Amino acid sequence: MDDRLADKTIIVTGSSRGIGRACAIRCAEAGARVAVHGRTASPALQETLEAVEATGATALAVDGDVSAPADVERMVARVLARFGQLDGLVNNAGVGPFIDFLEVTEAEWDAVMAVNAKGPFLMTQRVARAMVEAGRPGRICNVTSISGLKATDPRQVPYCASKGAANMFTKVAALALGRHGITVNAVLPGTIETDINRQMLAQEGVTVAIEAGTPLGRLGEVDDIGHAVVYLMSEESRWVTGALLAVDGGFIA
Repeated sequence: MDDRLADKTIIVTGSSRGIGRACAIRCAEAGARVAVHGRTASPALQETLEAVEATGATALAVDGDVSAPADVERMVARVLARFGQLDGLVNNAGVGPFIDFLEVTEAEWDAVMAVNAKGPFLMTQRVARAMVEAGRPGRICNVTSISGLKATDPRQVPYCASKGAANMFTKVAALALGRHGITVNAVLPGTIETDINRQMLAQEGVTVAIEAGTPLGRLGEVDDIGHAVVYLMSEESRWVTGALLAVDGGFIA
């Protein structure tokens, strides 16, 4: 039995589907109490809650906008009221529209930056405050992207810029929170088969080209990210902070 996260309470943002759902389930299987999150209280969020509870773990669903301070305060307060402690945060919520660079509007730029860059800041700050006030060490993991290191698609200018910001935020937050015993790391997924990018992958030649440029010869699966997140939430990573862990089959190597 995997008990690496026993007696830990972890929030996983953006866990209604895809990578976030996998992270929530894997953390639950490792023994954690898990707060799953979606922007709204959708049927998909309920499905994640049920999947987490099916592992035998205790779970809670919260909904709100990670880029809105009032929502962040309300969600974290709910988790603390239910479980009494916070030990980990997985900042997975994100958006990644494909828009021609010359057509990107200011509103579209701001919307991507709000979720992908501002969201991790607000959630990390609020959760870290709770950890420090309780005198508890903690683990924070930002699910960013290799697109924050490598310009992967000219139609994703706001996305790549926001993920670059999230990667640097990870490093600086690690410096700021290390003295409190809080580690801050990031997992950088490569191309993962999810419903969000299914349309892109269905385009002729796209999947073949990505696989050809990946040393391990395949696209990633959501569990590839989930397993990495469990490691960074656990005591096994107690001397790892400020790290950007690319989980991409070697694509950017």
